[in-house]
Order: sequence, then structure tokens, then C-alpha cells
Amino acid sequence: MDFDDHTYLKDNPFFREGTIFDYLKNFDEFVNRPARIGSDPDYAVNAVLRPVAYASFRLNYLLGEFQPHWYRLVNVAVHALNAVLVYALVSMLLGHSSRERKMQRSSVIFISAAAALFFAAHPLATESVTYIIQRFTSLVVLFSLLCLWLYFASFHIQERWGGRFLRAGAVLAALLAMQTKEDAVMVPLLALLLDWLVLGTRLRPALLRALPLLLLMPLIPGLVLMTSSAQHGGHDLHAAINIVNSRDDPLNHWHYIVTELTVMTHYLRQMFWPMGMNLDPEWPLYDSIWQGPVLQAVAVLAALVSATAWLFRRHREDARFALGFACVLWFLLTVFVSSGLVPLPDLVAEHRSYLPSIGIMVMVACLLDWLRCSGLHRHALRIGVPAFTLLCVGALSWKTCIRNNVWRTRESLWEDTVAKSPGKYRTWGNLGAAYSDAGKTEKAVHCFREALKVEPRFQNGLLNLSNSLLRLNRPKEALDTTMQLIKLDSNATTKPPVAFTLGLSLAGVGRYDEAVAVFRDILHAMPGDPQAHKALGLVYYQTGLPHRALDHYEAAAQVQPNDPQLERLIEAAKVALANKGRPR
Repeated sequence: MDFDDHTYLKDNPFFREGTIFDYLKNFDEFVNRPARIGSDPDYAVNAVLRPVAYASFRLNYLLGEFQPHWYRLVNVAVHALNAVLVYALVSMLLGHSSRERKMQRSSVIFISAAAALFFAAHPLATESVTYIIQRFTSLVVLFSLLCLWLYFASFHIQERWGGRFLRAGAVLAALLAMQTKEDAVMVPLLALLLDWLVLGTRLRPALLRALPLLLLMPLIPGLVLMTSSAQHGGHDLHAAINIVNSRDDPLNHWHYIVTELTVMTHYLRQMFWPMGMNLDPEWPLYDSIWQGPVLQAVAVLAALVSATAWLFRRHREDARFALGFACVLWFLLTVFVSSGLVPLPDLVAEHRSYLPSIGIMVMVACLLDWLRCSGLHRHALRIGVPAFTLLCVGALSWKTCIRNNVWRTRESLWEDTVAKSPGKYRTWGNLGAAYSDAGKTEKAVHCFREALKVEPRFQNGLLNLSNSLLRLNRPKEALDTTMQLIKLDSNATTKPPVAFTLGLSLAGVGRYDEAVAVFRDILHAMPGDPQAHKALGLVYYQTGLPHRALDHYEAAAQVQPNDPQLERLIEAAKVALANKGRPR
């Protein structure tokens, strides 16, 4: 597990304690709990907006705790099901379109299969599948596609109650999607759009048919408003829109929208030419629509919409062009959720293109089939286009294998990220953490120092650097680094990890009385903390007080009864007592 996997699973107090659904008991108390215990308020926001996803993670945890391979196995299965649903949905839409030109069965199969294979094999999906916590993304697509498939299947069931049953299933799937991730807010609009453009239903009947789904659209905005109101003590639309914006350096919403126009074209480029993929890319922030890269992005997006709209008007009788145009709108609608609707802390993230990419994959498959069936050189194209399609799928699969090899270990992932984003402090910080966990402490120190060159106020970097220096037995440097952190944040010593590092650093330079005071303060706040008991015991042992050391070792052993290090420390303290005798 890596990056946000630790943040939202292993280090998430709500998830570890199994209290993810406690907001049903007392909403206000739940959403404010993280702030009261000094945790990230986003824990509560995630729990309220994504309980279905967390329920799936909880099942994984009950089966195998935090063993990553089981989580990834589920993610891969979800991705495979998504590809199957892409095939089923496209096949149904093309097979039942009321456009004048009847689709040949070979075209329906080719377009459906090509779109599903492109989607399944594309390396851009790596972040949504291999990255455990991004099951948020793949699972919401599963429920969204299932909703659309059930919705359109219900139109073709002759038996009255059968159709109603499928439509009820579509509503349930939409509810599950909306409680998995916020991307699902656009699913009712997708149902309406596909019914109107592809199936050829008139707009008014299409609206009436989609009404049960459209009535669900306020659910996500409503939950956001409720959560924001509870956290800010009243209704505040600005706070609600910025509920997941960066708290340390919030982005201006207009600047975010303008910048995201360039991000949309970046996602498009990666769909057609997946090179330079990066977990944490550097991206410039733009503040005006008249800046060159923004104007280029607007031109590309406008050209895409205009070209597919022109083809649709020119070939209105052909369902392929109707579907292609609808799928370009699919891309724009679904990408807008993360690229404009609300400002997110990261400007670019590959997993955000997972649902939008389906629209582009289907559009490309429609164009390839049109080329395959065109009048010029028909025989050669009927063989050449499928061969080219299979070649592309093979190339995408090969690229996906390469990208997954980068994700094979934390070190390889962050080495790749640092090489592509050397100007981001957190990429250096995460690489340092990976090296530290692997026991490569000297390399970790170098990475933390590089992170602090980029951002001298990086408090986590200072703390991790201090701990790494302690492991290298350089307590003087560790103490100096810890003091830099305390200067940045006068309340830092109230945080147990910082206080613990400070105590170890003080003990390392021989300032034992101060170290004892620090560890006593920690134990006053957290009486059962085994690490603080162990550290205080070590200080007492070093200062010739084995009886006090033994008391704290035994207190730690009550919490960690099978710790071999504690057993050795207890034995050493007993030997020291036997040689010295307990003082009267």
C-alpha cells in the first residue's frame, strides 16, 4: 500500500475502528470528530460521500486485513467487469437505435469489442486499478455502467413488470454509484443524452423516462452542503464548493477552471498517445483564458465537439455518428466533475480520466468502424482496420505492463515520479519515506533534504528527516532539525510524533532530564502508549535507574506482550537490578 492508501485506509482512524457509518447516528458529531482529535477533516467528508466504497474496503480488511494483493485482486476484477459492461452497453445502444440506417451486426460487434478492449488495455487505467484507494474510481464506474445498462435494457423487455424491475435496478445502481464517488452525479444526464441522441427518442419522452434518475441528482450536492454546514456552523455555499480544496493554499475557483481546460486536453493526448504518465505531475496554474496554452486547449476541445457535431448532422441516419457525438459529450460532462465543478488540491490526476475515457474509446471505435465499412478499398479496409485495432490493443497492453512494473514497488514508483517531477517537495518526501521503510536511511536523508530545498516549511519532511538522522545515530543534527520544526509550528510539541522525536533527540545528546519531561508529557496525554513507555525506560536505564526502567518496560509489555525487543530490555533491567540492588 502506498500514498493515499495509507492516508485513507491504514492511517484512517474511522476505517481502523470500523466507525465509517457512524454519521447515521449523529451527523454533526461525526463530521466534526476529525478536527477534535487533530486529524484531517477530509476523513469525515470521504466517509459521508463514499460509504459504499469504504464498505468494499471493509470487506477486504475483514478477509485479509491490509494484505495488498487481495485489494488489487478486487480492483482488477472490477476493471474487468467494467470492460464487459462497456461492451454490453454499446452493443445495446447500437442494436436498438431507431436511426434510419440499420446497423449491421458485424459493426455492432466490432464497435462494442473495440471500445471494450481499448478501455481494458489502456495504461491510463493503471492508476485506477493498481492504486488501491482508487477503487473509488473504478467502482463508481461499475455501478454507473450497470445503471445505464439496466436502464436501456428495461426499454426492450416485453413483460411490463420485468421492465419496471430493471428500471428499479437502474435507480438502485445509480444510488450505489452516488454513494461511491461524486463522479456519478452526471449519470442521469448520460442516460438522458444517450436516449435522446443515440436511440432517437424525442426529448420530452426521454426526460419523462429519465425522471427517476434525474431526481437523484441533488443527492450529492445535498450531502456536500450538509457536511459543509456541520463543519462551518451554518450554510455557506463558498465553503461547500471548496470543501475538498487545499486548506493550506486554496486554489481560486476561476483559476482552477481555466487551468483544467489545459488538463482536459492533456487527458485527451494521453488517451491517444499514453507517454509520460506520472503519479504526481507538475502543472502550471493559469489565471486567464487568454493565455496561450489555455487558448490552445479551448481550440482543441471546440474542434473536437464541432467535428463530431458536424459528422452527426451530416449522417443523422447513422447511429455510429450519433453515438460518437454523444460520447464526446460524455467525455466533457464526466471530466467536468473533477475539472471545474469543485476545486481539488491536485490539478492533474490520471484516475480522473477513467470514466471520461470511455466516451473517447467508444468514439474512436465508431470512427474505425466507419473507416472499415467505407466504399474506398473496402476489402483491404475490412481486414486492415481490425488488424490495426488489434495492433493498438497489443501496444496498449504492452505499455500497461511497463507502467505496472513502475508501480511494482514504492521505491520504483517514487523514483519514476521524482524523475518526472523533481520540483515537487512531496514527491521527494514520498521517495524518502519509501527508502526509509526499506532501511535505506542515507538515501532517505538525501530525499528529505531535497524536499526541504523545494519547500523549507514542509513539516512532515522535517519530522521524517529528524527520525532518519536518529537512525543514523546523529542526534545533534536530529535535534537541530526538530527545533526548526518547532519554530515553524509553536504547537508542534503537542503532537505525539513530534514530541516523541524531540525526546529521543534530547536523550541522544545527553539532555536526559528534558527528555524525561517530554516522555512524561506524552504519557500524561496517552497513558498506554507503548513506545513512550519504552523510550522513557531506555532513558532511565541509561541514567542508572533500572528499577524505573523496568516499570516502564513492563507497562509497555502489557500492551505489546510478544515484543522480543521488550523481552530483552526487561531481562537487561532485571540483571542490572540484581547487580546493583533495588535502592531503598
